[in-house]
Amino acid sequence: MASSQCPIDRNFIVVDFHYNGTFAPNPLVYFDPDKQSVGDVDFSAFEYEEFMEFLQKLTRTRSKDIYFCLPQESLSQGIHTLVNDGDYKEFLDLAYANERRMNVYVDHYNEPIFEWIKEEENEDQDYSCEEDEDSVFSETYSVDHEEDDVEYPFPANKTKGDRFLNKLCLDTLDEDVEYLEPRYPVHDDRQPWNQMKPLLGMRFSNPDELKNMLSNYAVANGYDLWFEKNDSQRLLVKCCKKNKSPNCPFRLWASWMSKERTFQIKSLVSEHNCSRVFKFGSIVTYKWLGKQFMSEIIEKPKMSVRKMKAKVSTTFNINVSEGQCRNAKKFALQEIEGSLIEHYGRLWSYGHEILRTNPGSTVRMDVDIMPDSTTLFSKYYVCFKAISDGWKEGCRPVIGLDGCFLKGIVRGEVLAAVGRDANNQIYPIAWAVVGVENKATWKWFIDLLMDDIDGGLGACITLLSNRHKGLVEAVKERCPEAEHRQCARHIVANFAKRFIGQHFRKLFWRAKFKHVMEKIKSLDTQAYEYLIDRDPTTWSKAFFKEGRDCDAVENGVSESFNSAIRHARRKPIITMLEETRIFVMERIYSQRVERIEWDLNICPSIRKLIIAIYRLWGVIPCGYQKYEVRFNDAAYGVDLIAKTCACRIWQLTGIPCLHGVAAISSLNQDAETYMSQSYSKEAYLKCYNYIINPLNGSDMWEEVPYRKPFPPKRRRLPGRPSVKRKRDAVERELSGPVRHYVTRRGSLIKCSICKEPGHNKIKCPSKQQTNTSAPSSSRGSGAGPSQPPSSSWGSGAGPSQPPVAAQPPPPPPPPAARPVPRRAPIGRTGRRKYSKRIF
Repeated sequence: MASSQCPIDRNFIVVDFHYNGTFAPNPLVYFDPDKQSVGDVDFSAFEYEEFMEFLQKLTRTRSKDIYFCLPQESLSQGIHTLVNDGDYKEFLDLAYANERRMNVYVDHYNEPIFEWIKEEENEDQDYSCEEDEDSVFSETYSVDHEEDDVEYPFPANKTKGDRFLNKLCLDTLDEDVEYLEPRYPVHDDRQPWNQMKPLLGMRFSNPDELKNMLSNYAVANGYDLWFEKNDSQRLLVKCCKKNKSPNCPFRLWASWMSKERTFQIKSLVSEHNCSRVFKFGSIVTYKWLGKQFMSEIIEKPKMSVRKMKAKVSTTFNINVSEGQCRNAKKFALQEIEGSLIEHYGRLWSYGHEILRTNPGSTVRMDVDIMPDSTTLFSKYYVCFKAISDGWKEGCRPVIGLDGCFLKGIVRGEVLAAVGRDANNQIYPIAWAVVGVENKATWKWFIDLLMDDIDGGLGACITLLSNRHKGLVEAVKERCPEAEHRQCARHIVANFAKRFIGQHFRKLFWRAKFKHVMEKIKSLDTQAYEYLIDRDPTTWSKAFFKEGRDCDAVENGVSESFNSAIRHARRKPIITMLEETRIFVMERIYSQRVERIEWDLNICPSIRKLIIAIYRLWGVIPCGYQKYEVRFNDAAYGVDLIAKTCACRIWQLTGIPCLHGVAAISSLNQDAETYMSQSYSKEAYLKCYNYIINPLNGSDMWEEVPYRKPFPPKRRRLPGRPSVKRKRDAVERELSGPVRHYVTRRGSLIKCSICKEPGHNKIKCPSKQQTNTSAPSSSRGSGAGPSQPPSSSWGSGAGPSQPPVAAQPPPPPPPPAARPVPRRAPIGRTGRRKYSKRIF
C-alpha cells in the first residue's frame, strides 16, 4: 500500500488560487481576494489549456492575465506570467522544487504589473535597503473604518501627461517619502448591473452612486442589505437586519477621502452566510426601479402598473408592490420630462451642426411664443443638399407625400417627401416633425420642399398622396400646376364598402378606359356617380399625364419609408432625426458601392418588367416603324419612332408594353434600347453621386444664441389612443383569420314583404302603414297592438258603430287572479327558450 501511494503524493501539489481581487503598486500587492486552496488534483497530468479550463470552472471567470508566485517570495520579486505551455512547465518545476506549494493570481483589470515593478525598482535605488515594517503593504493589509486617510507629504503630479511641462523634469521622488498611495479601482457604471460588486478601496463620485451599485449587487445576488448609518458623509451597510440569519458577517464602511472629493469604501467584509431573499426593503427604492425601466417607459409610456410589476418579477426575480411601481413610473416620467426639456433645447445646436457639416442644406425650426413669453416647439424641417441635388439630376419627377404618427412620450407627426430612383426604389428627399397634420403644416412643408428642389408652382411634377383634406388644399394653393394623384387603394376600399361584388372591383381597376365607365353606369348609376365625384383625373390612368415615366396609382414609397423608420418614431425628436439621417446616409453610400459595378445599361428591377409573352400577338407593318399588333379581336397601333402605343402604358411608364415588345421583336431588336433613360445606370448613379457629410457627436455641438424651446403641450384626443396603424377593409380581409364557412357579413339586406333593399320585414314601411290604417277593434275582442288609440271603450263594435260616451277604464284584476307564467322549454344548451312572455 505504501509503494502505491508514494507516486501519488509526489505528483500532488497545493495551489492557492487568488481571484476577484485587485493589484495595486508600490509595493505590488493583491487586495481583497477570494482565496481557495486545491490539493487533491494532479496538476502534473494537465496541459496548459486543461489547467485554464479548470481555473475557469473554479473561479467562474475568464481572464488572459494569470500569474503565479512562490509563497515565500514577494510579488515584486517572484511573480511570473502563466500564458503558455512553457510557463506552465516552469510553474510545475518551481512548485516541486519548493515544498510543492504555489500561489496563482487572476488579474481582472489588465493592470501593467511589470511596469509597476520596474518603477518600484527605480525608486528603490534612491532608498536604503532597510525599510520599516510599517511602510510595507502586506496581503493582510486592512483599514479601520473609523480612521481617515493617511496624509501624504507631497501632492500628486497633476501635469504628468503633459509632455511640454514635464520635458525638463526628472522623474525622481522626494527622499522623505516612504511609500506611495496604492491605486484603488474606480466604479464603472457602464458595466452590466448584475455584475457589479463592491471592492475594498473602490472609489465613487458621490454616496448615491455607491447606493445604486449596492442596490444592483443586492438584487443580483438576493442579499438583504440595509443601511445602519446613512448620511451625506458616511455609509455603513450590513446584511440581514431581521431575517433568519442575523449573524451575516457582511459589513461595508465608506466615507469621503481627505485629499480629494471622492467617496471611497474604507473597509469591507464581503462574505455572506445568509439565504437568498425575494423581498427587499429600503435598498430597492422606486428611483432604482424607475431608472431600470426608463427606456421601456419611453417606448411604452402607457405601460400599466400591473404589467410593470409582473415584468419586475420576471426580470429581477424580486417582489415589489404596486405602490412602488406607481412611484417608479411617476419618477421615470419626471426624469424623462426633464430630459425632454434638455433634448428639445438642443435642437438649435443640432441644426447648426447640420448646416456646418453640410453647406447648402435646409434646416428650419418654427416655435410658438405663448402669452407668458414661453417658447414652445412647433415644427422642424430637414433637407440635405446632397439629397436634393441627387433627386434633381437622376430621379423622375414623381414625389410621394404622406404623414405618420410619432409613438414616443411627446406625440406629433412626421411628414415626408419620398421619390423614386432609376431602379424603382425609395429615395427620401425631405422630412419634418410637426404637431398635427393639417392644411397649415402641409403648406409650410410643401413651400420648403419646392424651394429645395426648384419646383416652382409644380409644373412637370407629379405628387402622390392618400388624399388628406389639408394636403389637397395645400397643393391647390402652393402647386396649382402639379399633377396630384390620389392613392387608388383607398378609393377602392371605400368603393367596395358601398358597392359589393367582385364584378365592381374588376371594373374599377379597368376604369382607365372610358367605355368601362359607361359599363359601370349601365350596371349602377350610383356607383358611376360615386366614382365621378372622386375626380377620376386623380386616380384613373386614362387621365394621367405622359412623360413622367410612372403609372403608379398608389403611394407605396411613402409607406415603405414610414415602415423603415417605425422604430425611430418611438424615440425623442433628435434621436429620431439622427437615426433617420443615418438610415438615409448609409443607404446612399451602400447603393452606390453595390451598384457601381453593374454590367447593365438598364437597372435590374426595370428589366424584369419587360413582358416576354408576346408570341401570340401578330405584328402587321403599316408604315415606317409603325405596326398594328393584333390578337383575336384586340388590336393596338404601335409607333417605334415616337415610342407610343394605343394602350398608353408605354407613354406613361417609359417601358415598352406587351404590344411594343412584339413589334420590336419582329425586327430582331432589343427592347432595352427603346426604354426611357430614366431607368439607365447613368441616371441611377446620378441619384447617388453626392454624399451626406458626417456629423460630430453631441458633446461637440456648438451653442447658438437662440432661446431654447420647450416640448410642445400634449394634445389628448378623445377616446383611447391607438398604437397600431389603422388598416382598411382590404388589408383586414387579407390578414384576418382563415374561415371555413361563408358569412352574410356585408351582404345586402332585402325586405321579404316589399322586396326593397336596405331594411327587413320588421322595419318595413309598408307594414307600418298597414298597421296605422287598420280598423280599431274593441278591447274585449282581443285586438292586437296595431289598434289605434281611441277615447272610447266599445263592446266589440266596428268602425260603423257611433261613438259612445267615454267611460273610465275598468280596474286591473287583483294579483291573485293573474295566471302563473308558463315555464319555457329547455333547449340543447341547457338554457330556457323565451320567444314571448305568456301571462
